[in-house]
Amino acid sequence: MPAANIVRSRITHRKTAHLQRVRPLYKYSPEVCCFFLLLPPAPFSDLTRLRVSVTLGAMFPMFVRRRCLALMISVAPLASPSAAAQDAGELPLEHPVIKPMEGATLNDDTSRMDDFGQMAVRYRQDGRSVNVTAEGRFWHLEYQLLDTATSGDEIMANYASEVSRLDGEVIEQGGTRLRFRLFRPGGSMTWGILDVRRGGRYEIEIIDETGLDLSLEFDADALLGALTRTGRVALYGILFDVDSAALRPGSGEVLDTVATVLKGNLGLRLEVQGHTDSTGTADRNRDLSLARARAVVAALQLYGVGDDRLVPRGFGPDVPVADNATEEGRQQNRRVELVRLD
Repeated sequence: MPAANIVRSRITHRKTAHLQRVRPLYKYSPEVCCFFLLLPPAPFSDLTRLRVSVTLGAMFPMFVRRRCLALMISVAPLASPSAAAQDAGELPLEHPVIKPMEGATLNDDTSRMDDFGQMAVRYRQDGRSVNVTAEGRFWHLEYQLLDTATSGDEIMANYASEVSRLDGEVIEQGGTRLRFRLFRPGGSMTWGILDVRRGGRYEIEIIDETGLDLSLEFDADALLGALTRTGRVALYGILFDVDSAALRPGSGEVLDTVATVLKGNLGLRLEVQGHTDSTGTADRNRDLSLARARAVVAALQLYGVGDDRLVPRGFGPDVPVADNATEEGRQQNRRVELVRLD
């Protein structure tokens, strides 16, 4: 057989095989056939779908194809935008910690998340006004409650309770606005502003501060090495409540490391220094920093470290290591330092 005839024969055989594969679809309605086209790609190849599409065009008259098109349009929205975003590997739009109220729906069209943004935060502390420009990942989230009769007071009370549960702080509440902050490891903050509207609507703007990598990242050997080389180490993983000497959960890992060094080196004596930023009065910060240094000493004594090996001192804002005019600088200034005494 000539080569041209061999090629033509193979093509004819393939066309016949394709028709044999899709011929069983004749016994189904056009709606069922169209539903087949909407199935996930696996286990059907794109070529198989194309064959079915072509076959449908030959099978049914125009008015039937219109019915199929209408069905496909009505079924297609089953793939939600959020599901598509997750399939694409995008981050969820909602904040990972500050969640909506029960019965609230996020408005995807007007909400957004930006990798970087700024928020001006104002509040009063120790009788004076404090202005902070927070920088970091930014959320603007708009919600609609199913119960449109929910009052603004109820919405604010709900979020104030949630902030308290997360060991955060409401820094201002009045009218239709609630300002709050949550404390994060390393001394950084999550700032939030809640604005309530009528009809069960409310908006939240959130900043997760970029956060310095200030936590203790070395083991006991590395800590001892730093004390031997430089005679001092700044610790940022020891956390306190705002305007308080109460140690916060999450400080244990750093305290464990310090206690291990002290128990393994019985001749080592340390001065435990407390330092603050310049927020508030200098006298108050000196008292606060001393109380925090004493709290660290008391915590280390629970590990069996003798009090004769630890000397607490408070310096308040007097020994800054960064500019107090910026939030990043204030984060660096809020610290506990260990200074070798021998």
